[in-house]
Amino acid sequence: MQGLKVLVTRPEPENTHTCQTLSNLGAVPVPLPMLQIKPLETEQDKRRLHSQLFNLDAYQYVIFVSKNAARIGAELIDECWPMLPVGIHWLGIGKGTTDTLNNLHIPAISSPGHDTETMLAWLKPVKMREQKVLIVRGQGGRPDLASGLESRGAKVDVLELYQRATPTYDAQTFFFLEEPDVIWVTSGEGLSNLTQQVQQHSPNLMNTTLFVPSERVAEHARSKGWARVICAQGADDQSLIAATMQHLG
Repeated sequence: MQGLKVLVTRPEPENTHTCQTLSNLGAVPVPLPMLQIKPLETEQDKRRLHSQLFNLDAYQYVIFVSKNAARIGAELIDECWPMLPVGIHWLGIGKGTTDTLNNLHIPAISSPGHDTETMLAWLKPVKMREQKVLIVRGQGGRPDLASGLESRGAKVDVLELYQRATPTYDAQTFFFLEEPDVIWVTSGEGLSNLTQQVQQHSPNLMNTTLFVPSERVAEHARSKGWARVICAQGADDQSLIAATMQHLG
């Protein structure tokens, strides 16, 4: 990947970590976050979150949907539980989320795949009947996981830890942007934000090879007019690196 210019659209702080990984490989990262993560930090928010987490031991499954959910959730759990409650199945969607949890001393495992659909296929109905499940995510996340689990007979609660906001860039940002060889997008929402900005400020980028984490996001990208879309089968750095190197041959 020596000299390859990669536009990285992850939110911070993950964007900085990914850019450092690319630099270590000799690539040239071009950071342009397409999501902002804003933890819910008012006193009222903190009381609500702590109140939910004090009941953590009532759940059989706790599922984290993203690295941000893992990072912020682990910090809040640590505030409420000096020792983790026992008897919980800790799950992360995607390798990056699960690795983040493990690095923060939460013994999580993941489904064999990297998205909600794979997680639902993995959690068979017989496993989930009458099970209490807590989904840890941001505000306004996709409802598919909760509704899919409820259809399997689970009792689902949601813990919303942060807001997602869309960064605003102007034409000048894109005028001075180093033209990338490839673009990495790690979520459907990030793709939507990127598409809107690119169509407005730099339509030629729609012809740049775009790496996305799942077939669902790939289909979305093609429907929006992206010319070259490759599914990396994961949103973590290693999946994106492997797919990029395979593409380069």
